[in-house]
Amino acid sequence: MRSLEKLREMPKAIGDLEDQAAQLQATIDRIRVAIEVEVGRLKKADGNAAAIADRFKATMIAVGFPGVSEDDTVELDTRTWKPTIQHRGQDWTFWDAGSGGKKTLFNVCYALALHEVALERNLPVPNLLVIDSPTKNISEDENPELVRSLYEQIYRLASIGDSSIQFLLIDSDIVGPADGQISDFRHAHLAGEPDAPSLISYYSGP
Repeated sequence: MRSLEKLREMPKAIGDLEDQAAQLQATIDRIRVAIEVEVGRLKKADGNAAAIADRFKATMIAVGFPGVSEDDTVELDTRTWKPTIQHRGQDWTFWDAGSGGKKTLFNVCYALALHEVALERNLPVPNLLVIDSPTKNISEDENPELVRSLYEQIYRLASIGDSSIQFLLIDSDIVGPADGQISDFRHAHLAGEPDAPSLISYYSGP
């Protein structure tokens, strides 16, 4: 009789186990879907990082950045978003660029590459890009080709499709865009010049 009583409880126990198994399977399915979505996001992020690295290298070559060639490779650390250039077996970054002028040029090229890829892939980035003294320590008299090439890359990005990026360029040497390249280009001189009065009329100083 005791054995029969235990046997009578078995179907209920089996049913409970099946219910638990079904709940666990639902949880497993949700986790599996979440993992697949996250893997897809990681692959997309890796693709974005690779695109930025490639565009950064292309921009540096187009500008004529000293010491960068087609044989070099660029890697982007997806944790810090800091690029590393591999040149003839040696790795170097922003901190190894050398002079302040080259460091500034390094940052400008990277910013241009980042915003261009963002435009192409509809990624969220600020639509105002301030570039302060991009030709710092790089005189137009000493290296006119590099200065012109840098501005050509800036204006090329500004004129891509329906670019929503507004550029604010602050520099001692301004190279204007080609005729008709940018319809809303504005050029303002420093305060104190005849056609650029001070914003604060009663202030005179540095």
